[in-house]
Amino acid sequence: MDWTILLFAVQITLARIADIYLRYYAFREMMTPEAKRTLLKRLSVFSIFFTAFSAALFTCTEMTVSSYKAVLLFGWIPYQYFLVQAVPDQKLPHVFLVSMSFLWNFIIHSISCIILALYFRDASTPVVLQTESFIYLSLFLLFLPISRHFFNSLLPAFAHFTSRNVRIYIAVLPFLMTVGYIVLISDNVLWHSWEERIARLLLPAAFVFTYHYIMSTAKQVYERKRLTHEKMLLKQELLYLEEGRLLAADNREQLQKHLDGLLDTYSQLRQLLHTGDIKEAQAYIAQQEEKLSAAAILPYTDYAIVNAAISIYLHRAKAKGINIIQKINLPNGMNTDENDLSVLVANLLENALLASANGQEPRQITLILQHNGSQCVLELANTFHGELQLGEDGLPKSGHSGHGIGMLSLKNFLTKYNGYADFSCENGWVRITIYWEDKAQC
Repeated sequence: MDWTILLFAVQITLARIADIYLRYYAFREMMTPEAKRTLLKRLSVFSIFFTAFSAALFTCTEMTVSSYKAVLLFGWIPYQYFLVQAVPDQKLPHVFLVSMSFLWNFIIHSISCIILALYFRDASTPVVLQTESFIYLSLFLLFLPISRHFFNSLLPAFAHFTSRNVRIYIAVLPFLMTVGYIVLISDNVLWHSWEERIARLLLPAAFVFTYHYIMSTAKQVYERKRLTHEKMLLKQELLYLEEGRLLAADNREQLQKHLDGLLDTYSQLRQLLHTGDIKEAQAYIAQQEEKLSAAAILPYTDYAIVNAAISIYLHRAKAKGINIIQKINLPNGMNTDENDLSVLVANLLENALLASANGQEPRQITLILQHNGSQCVLELANTFHGELQLGEDGLPKSGHSGHGIGMLSLKNFLTKYNGYADFSCENGWVRITIYWEDKAQC
């Protein structure tokens, strides 16, 4: 085998590794160290095979334009297969990244062809092809800082599109662009006109940088919405704190009144006990206990804001005649932010209160908030006899009366703490169960 053919096969293999590197670089944060090591082993072993196969193919075809383009157009598939195995369940991101990497490669190949047309017009076909692959690898290394920055921002920008239909459109559009471009270059022609060379450079370049601008704009829009939402949550949190403060002040006032009447209470109890009226004494004691706890902020947890949120809404529910069942067990020193949890609990309790208050008897709200190791569970159920409109994510649509408002805070909470929610509505009950890992946020 001619050493120049072997060198050419090695260059082609390095070009395929360069292609897959950019896609791997975009996915690297999703991969475990073990998955990275496995991917590296598979790519290394396959690259040896791919080099031998390419060398044999070019030996048989004597390095023709057709064999060169065939290897470029189909050689990426096995490499992509290994990457898909390393990062499964990411179909749309894979389609999106493959398309964008193809367009990026087309730009570099187009620049290589322009350089060839300027300086290697009279060279033989094998020399031209080998020189083109060498120029491609050189340009890839030269543009690597730009390409790394570009591909590093693709998936975070893609994740901002939460609608599945929009995500499909964003992923498929560059793929269709890629297919159309492949049709244009799938020929046996070595030299094209200058108009074609310039067009093949400008077309993918314009698309890539326009798409990058669109993704950047989407990111800015998302950030503005996020900041607006955080301001809204902060304002809501301040309202809860203020209401909690007012309840605490009212508690102190009520306590002072009870202290002022404590001597009278003892006197009445002493008189009742002296006359032997035990039932009347017990009823009087129960009456005093109800007064003390009517508006109290109860110590459900070690977190004051969470206690205030729970106490406020359970007190409102009790005032409306709604039966309350709660089971709360949270340890001290949780990693979950107290403010995030209080806003989530308050929003969900408000929804449950709205839904139950207008419902039929019997009316009931059940709140379970448990911590088991690193796993947290929040389950909220309430009676509800209306109809709910669900969104694509299986949760009630925002803005719907009862269990609509607050879904945005739930989605943000699930995103931040890598949690998930299970929602059901059956037999007159609405139930939402939220699971999340109680881990420190980076």
